Amino acid sequence: MSLLSVDDLVVDHRTPGRPAVRAVAGASLDVAAGEVVGLVGESGCGKSTLARAVCGLTAATGGAISFEGGQVTRLGLRRRDPELTRIQMVFQDPYASLNPRRRIGAQIADGLRTAGDRETTPGGMLERVGLPAAMAGRYPHEFSGGQRQRIAIARALAARPSLLIGDEPISALDASAQAQVATLMRNLAVESGAGLLFISHDLSVVRLIADRIAVMYLGKIVETGPTAEIWAAPRHPYTQALLRAIPEPDGLGTLPEELPGDVPDPADPPSGCRFHPRCPMAMDVCAKEEPAPGPVSCWLYPPA
Repeated sequence: MSLLSVDDLVVDHRTPGRPAVRAVAGASLDVAAGEVVGLVGESGCGKSTLARAVCGLTAATGGAISFEGGQVTRLGLRRRDPELTRIQMVFQDPYASLNPRRRIGAQIADGLRTAGDRETTPGGMLERVGLPAAMAGRYPHEFSGGQRQRIAIARALAARPSLLIGDEPISALDASAQAQVATLMRNLAVESGAGLLFISHDLSVVRLIADRIAVMYLGKIVETGPTAEIWAAPRHPYTQALLRAIPEPDGLGTLPEELPGDVPDPADPPSGCRFHPRCPMAMDVCAKEEPAPGPVSCWLYPPA
């Protein structure tokens, strides 16, 4: 049984006077205990919405989310189900996710109390993420962006999660800190036996830490597979385009290829395959019929 199972998830955003925006349009993925899954795609493809639904922060319109055998439902006014506190998220902006009025040690202690851990100290959690224990008495504004993200990771891990979600956790950091923080999240999650769903648009970093990759486009998962296989031989034209867009330090000043066009409006998606208006290999059927979901959701690879 998977630790996390997302089955045909649909999430609509509704604004009065405007058509509904289907941010997630039938996405499915799984995360096993001790596994790192990278969820990648361009901005606006629905990655963060999927993560928020998994955490119960956004209501699902359709489909199902199963965590450790139980259903995940949206958070309400009542106290959260203790079982669902075993899902923890590290957000994109570490400063916004930390309370500026409270010392970081007190915030980490909240997670330890949630887990019923009376032995570990906030200082001990800071040391696990590479910060001195003595910093527990400081406030968030006294740290750099990379340090604050390490604090956010320590706070999330203090709750002893079975599933850790990183929602673009490195995009607000400078290049020198990105790989360090991503690798730290992977190592700490794997050491504790937790699964990690790592969301990013930076495939080069995801390649370093993920066991499997799921590629998302306009609310749908279009390709999944082991990281090494997808990197060596991507099959979906969108995955191929994402990899061609990664800069290569070849010393020749070669510019990466840009994806043609823009991501369509999710309130008015294209018919058939959602990628066909931008796809260099589009066929007539691509504009008429949606390909079946699978390891590669593309008419170039029809199911047997």
